[in-house]
Amino acid sequence: MTRQEEIKYLLHTFGIKQSWLADKLGIHNQTLTYLLNDAPILDEDLFNKIKSILDDYQFDLALFDDEKPKETLDLFEESKLPVILGERIRIFAKRKYGTLKKLAEAMRISPQQLQQYISGKREPGAKILAKLLRQGCDINWLLGGKETMEAYRTYLLEAELRKLQTGIDQISHIVNKIERK
Repeated sequence: MTRQEEIKYLLHTFGIKQSWLADKLGIHNQTLTYLLNDAPILDEDLFNKIKSILDDYQFDLALFDDEKPKETLDLFEESKLPVILGERIRIFAKRKYGTLKKLAEAMRISPQQLQQYISGKREPGAKILAKLLRQGCDINWLLGGKETMEAYRTYLLEAELRKLQTGIDQISHIVNKIERK
C-alpha cells in the first residue's frame, strides 16, 4: 500500500473530511487532493506529519466532551449493542446492495426478519452472522467497528464494479437500439 492509499484509508476509517486535514496542515484542500491522488510520491516528512495529526485526532475530539455525562467504558453495553449492530447492517446493505430488501433476498431471509435485526429487536445469531459473512460483510467491523484493509479494498472494488456494470448496461442498451434500426 502506498503512503497516499494509507492516508486515504485512515481518513475514510476515522470519518475525517479531507478539508479538515488540509486546515490542520495549513494547506489548500486542492493541494492535499493533488498530493493524495495525483502526486507520484508523498514526502516522508509530510506523511509522518499527517500520520501524527490523524493519531492525535481522537484526542482533539475529546477536548470539549466535558459537558456530556460520562459514559461507561464497556464497549459491549447490552442496551447499545443491538442498535449498533443494526446500524452497521444497514450501512453494509446500503454499500453493497443498495437496499435492505436486496440484502434480505441475498441472505434468503425475509425483509421483516432483517428489519428486526436493524431495529435492535433481535440480535443476529451465529447463522445470521455467517450469512452476512458469506455476502461479504466484514464481521470484525460489524461487531467491533473497525474495518480490515481487505474489507475496504473489497468495498472500493465493488463500487468500481458497479460503475463498470452500469456503463456496460448503457452501452448494451445503445447497441440494442442501433441494431433495431
